Amino acid sequence: MLDLWLGTLAVTMLGMGSEVTEKDLFEIIRRQPEQIDQLIGENKALKADIARLKKRIEELERRERKYAAPFSREKRTTDPNLPGRRPGEGTFAHKSPPMTEQITGTVEVDTPNTCPRCGCMGPLIFTRQDKVWVTELVPQNAMQVTEYHVPVMACPQCHHAVRGDHPAVNSDQVGATAHRLGPVLHATLQTLHHELGLPVRRIGRVMDLLGGLQITQSAITQAAQRLAADGSPLAIHVDALQAQIQQAPFVHHDDTGWRISAQNAWVGTFRSADTVVFRANLRHTNVEVREGLGQNFAGVLVSDRFSSYDSRFLQDVRQQKCLAHLIRNADEVAAVLQRRPGRGELYGRRVAQVFREGIQLHRDVTMGKCTREEYAQQGEFLTLRLDALLNRAPPKSQANERLRLDIMKQRVLDRLWRFLKDPAAASLVPAGTTWRRIKGKDGQPGEQVTVQAVLGMKRTLSNGAELPAYVITRDFEQVV
Repeated sequence: MLDLWLGTLAVTMLGMGSEVTEKDLFEIIRRQPEQIDQLIGENKALKADIARLKKRIEELERRERKYAAPFSREKRTTDPNLPGRRPGEGTFAHKSPPMTEQITGTVEVDTPNTCPRCGCMGPLIFTRQDKVWVTELVPQNAMQVTEYHVPVMACPQCHHAVRGDHPAVNSDQVGATAHRLGPVLHATLQTLHHELGLPVRRIGRVMDLLGGLQITQSAITQAAQRLAADGSPLAIHVDALQAQIQQAPFVHHDDTGWRISAQNAWVGTFRSADTVVFRANLRHTNVEVREGLGQNFAGVLVSDRFSSYDSRFLQDVRQQKCLAHLIRNADEVAAVLQRRPGRGELYGRRVAQVFREGIQLHRDVTMGKCTREEYAQQGEFLTLRLDALLNRAPPKSQANERLRLDIMKQRVLDRLWRFLKDPAAASLVPAGTTWRRIKGKDGQPGEQVTVQAVLGMKRTLSNGAELPAYVITRDFEQVV
């Protein structure tokens, strides 16, 4: 502050020339506090701008890595509109019965002979014959409409109406809901949206082109909501998949950015050798990881180096850090230091090379290119190379030092080379992780429906390849 005052005083005196009086000096001294306060205010404003710009740079870098969901708005709508059409907008009608020339087959439903209300076992009185229809897709993608003649009988004792029963006809399929879609068609619609990512608004056009089927966007969405409701067959199927994950010998877990009503959220992937489960959460902590794995998880958790996995609640869970994430972290550090003078980028490259050779070694033993003895020897050599990179003098670069300390922490916890000494961990280092961003809705119920519907359909193989689409459709049909 004294230097600033002296410098300002010297500049002022030079500007005034040699004729500087005592009054001028007192005026200069009087103005000094104001100038100092002004400079302090400008300094604070500049610091605030620097902090704001740094935060903005970090946000742009995260978006460039596509960690946050790119398809949602940044701000929540203050007064969002309710879903559905407004009164007086559009045509409100139920699905009309098919035309006579559209009916491709007729099924006569057996006449009931028992009243479920009073238990009468005698012959029932015929009152009328209901007609219901089920529109279905045949393997050739041609529309197939089946008409069911359902006899409606009357009990002679209590006059209760008794309808004929058929496996393909629901008991409440009558009146305005007599015309419904079949399970294969429902499975196809949900697969087009959740598995292939086709927007719901365009599915109706696709079905119209394939077989002349007229279906609305709301019908597809409401079918997904009914399908994913708690207690539904799909929900039970999802619980079974979750149980398989919790009993698996190894589970890969990773999170990606998500949005729920313009709020930051995450979708976590739990993947075993033959099952994938997606879970949408508003938080990204160890609680969500433990909920997915269960309290009695005895397998190996494969993950990145996020801090939630280092929680004391997960200290008893055996872990293997994903080498692909470690390679990416080391490559990013090397890429940043490559633009700076010196040889700092070599450290990150050497670390990444060790992990790449570890993945290649695992592939070789999996494909039978090397024996177990060679696998152990080369694994010991890789361990010594990595230890030499970690147990050294701290690098001059702060980025390299952070990378070294983070990897050393996982090395001390024995979470880097578990696949080298665990014979049962044959798939701890996959060739690639299957991940596809799910296109979601804007509200929280829609998110739950989207994720849960994908849960019932999504299956992967241990090498990351997805099963054929017809298998997914078949599995989905079983739970419709």
